[in-house]
Amino acid sequence: MTNALNREECLERARMHEQLARATDDATARMVHQAMAAEFRRRAESDPLGELRPVNRPVMELCPNTL
Repeated sequence: MTNALNREECLERARMHEQLARATDDATARMVHQAMAAEFRRRAESDPLGELRPVNRPVMELCPNTL
C-alpha cells in the first residue's frame, strides 16, 4: 500500500478488492482481498476532506560528500 492516496483513490481500491473477493473461489485470497478492502475503507474514513497525503520520503537524504 502507498500513503500517497487520497480519499477517492482509497475508496476505488476498496471497491476493487471487494470485487476481487467476490470473484474468487480461493478462501485465502478472498480473506486477503476483504482485509485489503477494509484497510482502504478505514484509510478513506480517516481522510474526511479527501486531501492528498504526503508522499513517503526518506528521513535523511544521502548526498555525495561535498567537502
